[in-house]
Amino acid sequence: MRATCGKADLGGDGEGLEVAAEAYRLRLEPRRAVAAVSGPDGRPWFRLRLLASVDSLDGPDETLRVGPIIHRTHPDRVRIEAPCVSSRWRQRTTVVECFEDRIEVGVAVEGDGRILAAHLLGGWRPPSGFLPSGSALRTVFSPNPDHPRRIARSANEPATIGVVGDGGEPGVGRWLFAPAPWCYPVSREPAHADGELPSGEWASIGLAAPIREQTFTSFHYTGGTDGFSLRLDYEGHTRVDGEFRAPTVVLSFGDSDAYGALRRHRELLVSRGAAPAPRRQARPAHWRQPIFCGWGAQCHLAEVAGGRAQELATQAHYDDFLAALAGHGVVPGTVVVDDKWQREYATCRPDPVKWPDMPGWIADRHSRGQRVLLWWKAWDVEGAPPEACVRAPDGTPVALDPQTEACRALVDDAMRHMLGAGGMDADGLKVDFIARTPSGVALDHAGDSWGADLLHRLLELVYTSAKRAKPDALVVTHTPNPAFVDVTDMIRLNDVLMLDAPDPQTPVVAHMTYRAQVAQAACEELLVDTDGWRLPGRRAWADYLAHQARLGVPALYYATHVDHTGEELRATDLATVARIWRDYRALRDLPAPTP
Repeated sequence: MRATCGKADLGGDGEGLEVAAEAYRLRLEPRRAVAAVSGPDGRPWFRLRLLASVDSLDGPDETLRVGPIIHRTHPDRVRIEAPCVSSRWRQRTTVVECFEDRIEVGVAVEGDGRILAAHLLGGWRPPSGFLPSGSALRTVFSPNPDHPRRIARSANEPATIGVVGDGGEPGVGRWLFAPAPWCYPVSREPAHADGELPSGEWASIGLAAPIREQTFTSFHYTGGTDGFSLRLDYEGHTRVDGEFRAPTVVLSFGDSDAYGALRRHRELLVSRGAAPAPRRQARPAHWRQPIFCGWGAQCHLAEVAGGRAQELATQAHYDDFLAALAGHGVVPGTVVVDDKWQREYATCRPDPVKWPDMPGWIADRHSRGQRVLLWWKAWDVEGAPPEACVRAPDGTPVALDPQTEACRALVDDAMRHMLGAGGMDADGLKVDFIARTPSGVALDHAGDSWGADLLHRLLELVYTSAKRAKPDALVVTHTPNPAFVDVTDMIRLNDVLMLDAPDPQTPVVAHMTYRAQVAQAACEELLVDTDGWRLPGRRAWADYLAHQARLGVPALYYATHVDHTGEELRATDLATVARIWRDYRALRDLPAPTP
């Protein structure tokens, strides 16, 4: 038989079913429960496994039998359904929907249980073990900057995007973007040895689901020799009572580069209501002012004097930092007071020893035409009551829990005190340590949220409380994911050097350009904080300084020295900063603050 679905032709009766779409060809192999996908020219892309395993805390989900596989034609698509007999669920069904430019794969289970992990485009099938999908991929582009020197990797390697990571632990340095877009652009060409992305057609492997359904902590691409599958970690915190549908896997075709694939992914999410549409409202001009963050200067003092950089976030030191810069004509429009100005992270009251008069200090900066952002540490429980927290089995608080009334009251109080006119009257927040999102099967928490959705709930609480305290407050995060554009105003590119990596060195300009392009492709309406700590040395600092304004809002972390090498910033260096900032302001019609 032959039928027509839009521009797609459908032929076959299950055996040898073929779909000819504008961007690809698909041929069903029902005996293997595989769909072979190639380009219109016949060059292969994938052999998609129509299996899944939604493992629960009770055990793995194995496929005992497949089929019969059925197909239906609709005006805009061809639909293929592969029902499976599962060892764990009453039923599991994989649905493949073929559109002109993309293939969507959905998995649903029926039954009861707590999900540990969902394996998509692959699954357990006795007696063969785990069966992944096949692929002709050579390159995978990860939008998550977890490698200090590469922006693309062999398709045989794994990759992870998520809301969990830690710069202090080996092997999990995935915290710079938390989360990055849920999308892996892929190519059939090998990556170049010099780091350049391959040319030719790109496809992408992405997830589509509303934020409330993103209760997983990580999205893994599990690459292997000529194959791959996907895994979502739910950690037992998503309960099934009837039916569960995993996020839809979307395979899109026809992009000319990886960033185009990310832009298309955002457009698709918006079109199906899985991400907010870009906001077009005017932004306060002061959000674009050049930034000075004191963390790098604090770190330099710690290198010289010993001790911890957090101990040096003091009023006296920040006066010294800003005076040293002003002496060379460098006057930031935004000053970020970094870790740790507060006595307790959760309550956000100034340490009176370090900051004898923070409200007065902020008022003085306002009189000079400057704005002040305060560093806020996400998830930290210091000073929080236990009932406001996610807790370990022994009751130990491990993270704030935004689903509790106690946490909501705590955060709202902190925002009013930091940003409100009756409090310290600061101008916004630099939100950090976002990737400390709680993770663990044994943890106890309120409500039914977990993973990315729990992070979104925390940031939503912070964002709405901040805007209630000060409507033009600037909230900076490192969450360049389309589902998070409604809880942030600016994306920070985050630390340059990954100091805990075995070899943290990085080509600074190239790597930070990649991060900025990811943010701009996925979240076009948000401003970019270009960061600037920690840099390898004075030369790399100068190179990046000259490039920052092309990527976003310039940011400076040093006042007198580069902390990593101890090199002193010369008068000519700081004169260059002053000139670059002057030109940047003139181009955007921004006023210069008073020294």
